[in-house]
Amino acid sequence: MEQECSKELVLGFINDYLEALVARDPTGLPVSPHLKFTENGESLNLGQGLWETARCVEFRKSFVDPMTGQAGFFGVVIERGDGKAIFVLRLKIKYQQIVEVETLVAREGCHPLFAPDSMTMNHLWDAVIPESERLPRTRLISIADMYFEGLEQNDASIIPFHPDCNRRENGIQTTNNPPRFPRSCQAGIANLSYIEKVRDRRFPVVDQTRGLVLGIVCFDVPGREREASGTAEDKLLTSLAIQPRSLILYELFKIEDGLIRDIEALMSNAPLGVSLGWPD
Repeated sequence: MEQECSKELVLGFINDYLEALVARDPTGLPVSPHLKFTENGESLNLGQGLWETARCVEFRKSFVDPMTGQAGFFGVVIERGDGKAIFVLRLKIKYQQIVEVETLVAREGCHPLFAPDSMTMNHLWDAVIPESERLPRTRLISIADMYFEGLEQNDASIIPFHPDCNRRENGIQTTNNPPRFPRSCQAGIANLSYIEKVRDRRFPVVDQTRGLVLGIVCFDVPGREREASGTAEDKLLTSLAIQPRSLILYELFKIEDGLIRDIEALMSNAPLGVSLGWPD
């Protein structure tokens, strides 16, 4: 696979996009006449959706895949009226033009877990893997996919978790975080049996130098009764299990020594069976 463009060039496109977004004016962006743009799975014209409400970007973190000319971005955007939203962006650059824009906008009420003010920089994301220890792209993708396969099968044993693995969801650490979330990444899988299918799996951004993989999926939750204990975590899980829905997820995996070291998941509920609007 040939390198499409440099890391610096792709980051420049990300910055230009964000500047245009908060100015609510996409006209100066170098976009392809065949541009495809979605927000939460819905096809829109550039300038619609978040473009109509964004005021400034408060938190930002980008990760780049020069091999495919793609980049991912996790951030927090302040909207008109001073409300905050969690914002995910994927750009694809080809021939010096933006050819794909995929976004997720998660607002208050989109999911019980929502804490944009808790989104912080994570040193693990920027830690460079020594060149001699870097894994092939296909291997990194396979490891990330094992996580989704383990969720679908409700079998933690097939997921290569690092002993110090942690997971955050919409800014909230949901592992090794007592009293509300005391369980480890591995132990927590048993509580997610209400997820019936993990579908439309894609891994468009892979940063081999840092061991990062962006996975984009839908979790299908048909809704089922569940016995609740008295713990806060179990009450939350019970409420999530009984609500029929699909969950749109963008998950950034940090992989070290072939093991999943860290997971940053940004998500929003959607109607059951929703399409993300992108092919495999």
